[in-house]
Amino acid sequence: MKTKFSFLAILLYISIAGNCQFVPMPLDYQDTTNYFWPDWISIVDKSNVWIGTISYGSGVQIPYSIAVRTTDGGDTWQFDSIPVPGQPMMSSVFAVDANNCFYVFTDNGSGGSIWKTTDAGISWSKKTTTQFSDPGAYADFYCGFDANEGVAVGDPTLGYFEIQKTTNGGDSWNRVESSLIPPIIPGEMGGTNAYRAIGDKIWFPTMISDANGTYSCRCFKSEDRGAHWTVSPVIADSIGWAGMDFSTAQKGVLWDGSWPTYKQYFYFTDDGGNTWSQDSMAVNNEFIAGMSSVEGIDGGFIVLTTDTTDYLNTAWFTPDFFSTCVAIDSNLIADPWGLRFKDAATGWLSGNGMDTNGIMKFTGILTSVKTAAKSPEKLAIMPNPTSTEALVKLPGMNEQGDLTIMIYDVAGKLRENRKIETYTGWAKLNASAYGNGVYTVQVLSGDRLMASTKWVVKH
Repeated sequence: MKTKFSFLAILLYISIAGNCQFVPMPLDYQDTTNYFWPDWISIVDKSNVWIGTISYGSGVQIPYSIAVRTTDGGDTWQFDSIPVPGQPMMSSVFAVDANNCFYVFTDNGSGGSIWKTTDAGISWSKKTTTQFSDPGAYADFYCGFDANEGVAVGDPTLGYFEIQKTTNGGDSWNRVESSLIPPIIPGEMGGTNAYRAIGDKIWFPTMISDANGTYSCRCFKSEDRGAHWTVSPVIADSIGWAGMDFSTAQKGVLWDGSWPTYKQYFYFTDDGGNTWSQDSMAVNNEFIAGMSSVEGIDGGFIVLTTDTTDYLNTAWFTPDFFSTCVAIDSNLIADPWGLRFKDAATGWLSGNGMDTNGIMKFTGILTSVKTAAKSPEKLAIMPNPTSTEALVKLPGMNEQGDLTIMIYDVAGKLRENRKIETYTGWAKLNASAYGNGVYTVQVLSGDRLMASTKWVVKH
């Protein structure tokens, strides 16, 4: 049986405010005897979000089959019961829109069933029959490419991965033949809700057990909506549980998402998952705990790091595939498994397992680098508003030599004047010395004003 457990809620009963990029929302499971983590987050748009919940009581995962959703951006939440028999435990959620959504369950950590609503949770129908019922079956996730066509992936049965395709919204399924899927390695399995799809492409990581509780990883990939598959080796490493995401069809990351084996390094690909290389993100005493791509930003990722001394989290933003990073929030009590961004202005983060901090909503805006690059005279500041640090996308990359950055307050007083180098294309702003308010940021080349924009500081 595959399980995942977070100790954050048990270790931390204190409440520490962050820097207001992630704001707790009133998600109330109304059960103070157990812990609830809204880890599987499927975002339709800024108003509509569907949640899959992992629940623990007395240190073990307990059955839970209630769909949680919001239609007003998290101001209120609805709890809709799904009539799953046995001991249902959620492994994945995929929202098509505000009315149509798929939930995937195992029965006490094995087998699997897929349930669907077409009326915003009022009624539910079981969409699977004999699928995920063979010995060793475990339904890992469902991913839809549109309202009708999708693919459900489960652990190997009958000697190969169980990959089921539907073209009619789950009314019928066809298992992909073994000849179209690379052979498995003994001990190989998939990950719960671990996958990424962009366009017709889909990837999912596998873990290969060494029988001692550690795993090496591979990356399975399909370029035709799950009809044919290839595989690439990723790592032969002592990894606890693999997380994977892609920001574009070429740029992806894989990291160890299992406490307490968090690491400061991760693996990346810039050729669509064909090859992988190791990279690192050494920030103070913090280790990578979770990541999410940011749709619309090429190489854009949110990274959640954990300080293993106090188990508080810091959220970082990289707009350029880890060439530069900036902290956008800190002192977060969160479960990094539940980190999901839809776009530059829509993101959610699972809290600490208690109702008072059940889920957090991202309230900032991460400006698209593509938008900034359309004009050489345009500045982009991200995030803006800023609570701690921000990145400035510099204009005029054809300029030689240093530029000057100047910051003015609303009264026209010069607050900062410093040289910045142009070779990276980025500069950092530190909001700690600035009070709440609106400032003007200017970039000059010599005496020539190249670009100017507003910068909002909000602590």
